[in-house]
Amino acid sequence: METFTQGARKARATDALMRDENEVAQRIRKDRFKTVVVLLTLGVFAAAFLMLSTTNVVASLGVRGGAVNALGRTLRTGRQGGRARSGVLAGLGSSLERGRSVMARFGAPELNTPIFFVSVGTTDDETQMKDSLERMRVRSGLEPETLKRLVTVSKGVDATAWPDNTHLVEYAVKDIRTLAAQHGNVLAELPWVQIIELSKQTQDGRLPVEWRRLAHHVGCMYAHLFQWQLVKEQKLKKALIFESDGVQQTDLPFAEAQKAIDRLPEDADLLLFSFGNTPGGDLVDQWKGHGDDGTPVDVHLYKWNKWNAVAGLQSYVITDNFVRKVQEYISHKGADMIDAWLLGKMCVVGKDKDWNMRGLGETQFMPPGSKPILNCYHATTWS
Repeated sequence: METFTQGARKARATDALMRDENEVAQRIRKDRFKTVVVLLTLGVFAAAFLMLSTTNVVASLGVRGGAVNALGRTLRTGRQGGRARSGVLAGLGSSLERGRSVMARFGAPELNTPIFFVSVGTTDDETQMKDSLERMRVRSGLEPETLKRLVTVSKGVDATAWPDNTHLVEYAVKDIRTLAAQHGNVLAELPWVQIIELSKQTQDGRLPVEWRRLAHHVGCMYAHLFQWQLVKEQKLKKALIFESDGVQQTDLPFAEAQKAIDRLPEDADLLLFSFGNTPGGDLVDQWKGHGDDGTPVDVHLYKWNKWNAVAGLQSYVITDNFVRKVQEYISHKGADMIDAWLLGKMCVVGKDKDWNMRGLGETQFMPPGSKPILNCYHATTWS
């Protein structure tokens, strides 16, 4: 009997222990389930927030945003193009040293020249452009609101997307077309700028087959022509133009950018901010300045009137005279691959009458006695 009683007690104890273990296991499973649900919910919210934030950043920078699309629609209808303002630039973070720009810290004039960023709207281009804007903020210390006031994110031209975006090209060449007609010329006979006319002769309006291997250069030319026309219509005296990766290629400190612009000679048409230690011509000005990190530097302003094997138009300043001269020239003689054409032809002493325009009446396009078509300069901390 005693043995039976002990066995019963053991059985009840074992049963109670099993019930306790089951209850604990159930609580653990419930807790784990709740944890998984919470984590999944947080993940969904995080993903939604990330998508919304990305959309807001892209919209704030103006790429494919309302302002740029509105500009495109305006150009498509033939009305005057307005400024494609960037948004609040919220993704750029806070400026350095409690909002004091690097220019203000060293007594240099703060950047106040209108800035145009060229973006064709591809994912890679948007990434480079946003990186450039952030680099500009960090290097200059300018407040996002100041960048908002100065920066226009402007349309580039993807020639592989024709005919969907040829309204941008039509805007880029509209004054050149008018000038050409006044001279008895037609756009279809002018080198390079004729490509848009050649596309109209194809069955689908796309870039002609023989030009497709140069599609990047074709789009690049029309994109820069677009910016120049925009600067002209906004009646700007000077403008700073960046390609989407332009800030990365700019070796002149932003602390000295506005001073370099302000100290340009009166005859200046073009000022280059890239190409570092490339010798361009005679020294015309120099001053003591600061790098973006505060390091003392010597800044040099050179003429750019000697041929150099360089490529790209990543960052440069143009004047209203630049636009007038270039459009007039193109209406007579057309253009070429835009960087080599400007830096290796229009800015340097020409040996061919077509390049120095002797055959067209030199004084019509430049001051008497000057040789290149454009008066070009180069600002750098290299000596």
